[in-house]
Amino acid sequence: MSAGLASRLLYRARRALQRQRWAATPLAEWDRWRLLRALQRRPRPLRRVLAPAELVSDVADAVPYPRSFEAGADLALGAAVLRTDHVQDIDRRTLAAVRERMVCTHLAGRYALFEPAGGRAAVTGPEVDVLLDRLTAGRPGEPAHRPLPVPRARDGDAPVRRAVLVTTYARPAALQRSLPQIVALGAPVVVLDDGSPPDAREANRAICAAAGATYLGLPENRGLPTAYNVGLGFVMADPSVRWISCFQDDVDVHPDALTRLIALEDAEARPILTGYDADEHPPVDQVEIAGIAIKRKRSSPAVHLHAHVDYWAGVMPIPSPYVGAPKPKRGPSMEDWWIVNHAPRSAEQREILVVCIPGLVRTFLWHRDDSTWDNENQPDPAL
Repeated sequence: MSAGLASRLLYRARRALQRQRWAATPLAEWDRWRLLRALQRRPRPLRRVLAPAELVSDVADAVPYPRSFEAGADLALGAAVLRTDHVQDIDRRTLAAVRERMVCTHLAGRYALFEPAGGRAAVTGPEVDVLLDRLTAGRPGEPAHRPLPVPRARDGDAPVRRAVLVTTYARPAALQRSLPQIVALGAPVVVLDDGSPPDAREANRAICAAAGATYLGLPENRGLPTAYNVGLGFVMADPSVRWISCFQDDVDVHPDALTRLIALEDAEARPILTGYDADEHPPVDQVEIAGIAIKRKRSSPAVHLHAHVDYWAGVMPIPSPYVGAPKPKRGPSMEDWWIVNHAPRSAEQREILVVCIPGLVRTFLWHRDDSTWDNENQPDPAL
């Protein structure tokens, strides 16, 4: 049997086992054993090895992932063990340095070993290519200019004020990339941390402080519906806020996104808008309003939703059919469908459509291992 055929058969067997709950622990131990065996085979012990929490006690001179947020690209490393489903636990500057200075010399299951270029030969293959693409996608987006001050339009006789809510859970590297872009839109930003583990929570808090956003943390993970209810309630406590944009933590945002959304705000005719054009939510039609080309849709995912406070109030509280992440694969209506379609005062029930302005928001995480919901997608096009 050729090595290539054996590798493909092992890959298919592993994928089949991953669908079995009982196999999770044996697979994890098998991956750990193979990684430690690869390290033991090195002629000289590797020094200062970036490692996930479960390997810190087994790897000599290990550097835990949280340390990366202290030093960024300046973190001195002799090697790096990347757990493929936890790359968002590592500072994106450290990941960029690993990608530029090292090569992947071992990839088996959930662990990849990176060593300085010029030493051991790099491994190749489709799985390595996918991992390298993910590391490249985690780099900072293109520099975004700060747009002109947001015009203070009027909602009746009161000045209209916008605010932004960002929900996040255990992905500080994603938040580190998206938050500066969102803050640059010019509206006050609240980040709702849905009970991230301690290390990720502290990293998120520091990222918010550096970006100038308000950090609000839940004591434990309760799931996205609860994050929306708490975060929206906090923002809506300010009576001057009339429109709220909600973003997930893995987005790139066009610098003029808020300005374009404001141009189409209408509390009665267009109370809910989005800058994220999801292919799986097809448009009813495509028209032009106020010189802006839009798509009108019956549904939209929760990657980004921009709505009037009266609309948000009309769909709250958002029910929580599950607690914590990941959400179940099957079950009752989830948050985006409730907000847009199922709530008694949602857009569908009021017989209005969601206004989508394409090209304002994209997601930069698409691989299943980066999703707390175990979702597999395709990369979004650049803005």
